[in-house]
Amino acid sequence: MPFYTGLILVSGEDRPGITENLMRTLSQFAVTINDIQQIVIRGRLILTILITLDEAHSEAIVEDLNTLQNELQADIAVDFSFYQEVNRPQDLLRVIIIGKEIRPISLALVAAEVTKLGGNIDDIRRLSSAPIIALELFLSLPNSDIKQVQSALSKVAVANRIDLSVQLGGSASQLKRVVLLDMDSTLIEEEVIDILASYAGKSQIASEITKKAMAGEMDFNHSLNSRVSLLAGLDESVLMNARKQITFTTGAQALVEQLHKLGHEVGVVSGGFIDVIEPILHSLKVDFYRANKLEIQDGKLTGKLVGKIIDSDEKANALQEFANLAGVDLQQTVAIGDGANDLKMIQTAGLGIAFNAKPKVVESADSTISFRDLSAVLPLMGIRT
Repeated sequence: MPFYTGLILVSGEDRPGITENLMRTLSQFAVTINDIQQIVIRGRLILTILITLDEAHSEAIVEDLNTLQNELQADIAVDFSFYQEVNRPQDLLRVIIIGKEIRPISLALVAAEVTKLGGNIDDIRRLSSAPIIALELFLSLPNSDIKQVQSALSKVAVANRIDLSVQLGGSASQLKRVVLLDMDSTLIEEEVIDILASYAGKSQIASEITKKAMAGEMDFNHSLNSRVSLLAGLDESVLMNARKQITFTTGAQALVEQLHKLGHEVGVVSGGFIDVIEPILHSLKVDFYRANKLEIQDGKLTGKLVGKIIDSDEKANALQEFANLAGVDLQQTVAIGDGANDLKMIQTAGLGIAFNAKPKVVESADSTISFRDLSAVLPLMGIRT
C-alpha cells in the first residue's frame, strides 16, 4: 500500500540548530521519519528527510517550512507524492574507489558499468578523506553477483587506472577476515635476496633475476635456486646485517595494528627467507607466517634451501591453511602481493589486491593499489579510517 510522503531537502551553510529547529517544526504534525541522511562538505550542509504524513497537513507544513527557511537562512525544498517502498535485498554489494585523488571520470566509468550489469547506485558515502580519499558505493546488486561484478569492474579499473574493490555488503561485511601479505616489496620495501647478494658482490645479477621472476618472465623456483646459489660461502652473520637494512612499507604497521584492533588476523607468506624475517614478523605480531629456509653449515650459507620452496602454489595453499586455522571462509580472506608468484593466492582469496604490482598481476587481480601505502588496504576493505 502506497503512503503519502514528503521529501524535504535542506541546503545551505552549516550551523548549529538547523536539525533541531527543523525537527521541532515537523513535530507539530502527525509525521513519522522514514529515512534521513545528512552530509557536510566544506562547511555546506545537505540534509534530506523522507517523512510520512497526513495529506491534509501538506500545505501547513510547507507554510511552516517557508517561515523556518527565512529564519535559518537556508534553502528548504519539499516534494509530496504517494510512494511505495520497494523491498530490496539486505545484503547488497559495495564498490570502494580509492586514490590520492579521485576524478569525475572514474565515477562515471564505474557507474556506466554498474548500469550495464543491471544495477543501480543507491548510496555513496565517504570512507576516508586524508591522506587517501575513499568512496563507498552501495549497489542494487545482491552479494551472489560478486564474482561477475568483480570481473567486469576490474577490466574497467585496469583500462583506466582506477583503484577499486568490490565487497560483500550487509552482515557479511562485518565478519572476521584473514589478511595475507607478501613480504618483499609489499610488507617491506626491499627484496631480501638482493640485500644478501650484495654481501657476495652479486647484487646486480640477483636483482636482474628477481625482476624477471616477479614479472613472470622466469620460473620462480628456478630463479630462486639461481639467486640462492649466489650466496654460497657467506657467513651467517649477513642474515642479521640484512635484517637491519629492512624497512616497512609506508602504512604497514598501521595496517596490521588496525586489523588486529578490529578482530581480524594477519599472515605473511614469503618467497624470501625465514632466517632473516622471522624476528621482524614477531615484532609486528603477525598471526601466521611462512617463508623459505636457507641451508647453513658450519656457520656458512651453502647456497641451497632446506625443505619445500614457497612458490605460487604454496602461497595459495598457505592462504587456505591460515583461513582454516582462523575458522574463516575463503570468501572472507584478503591476499596482497606484487609479483607473479603471488598470483594464485590473489586469485584464490575473496579479495585479491595487486599492490603496486607488475602488469601481469594487475591484469589478473580483483583490485589494485597503484601507490606504495599499505594503509590504503583498510578503506579498500570497506573499513572507515
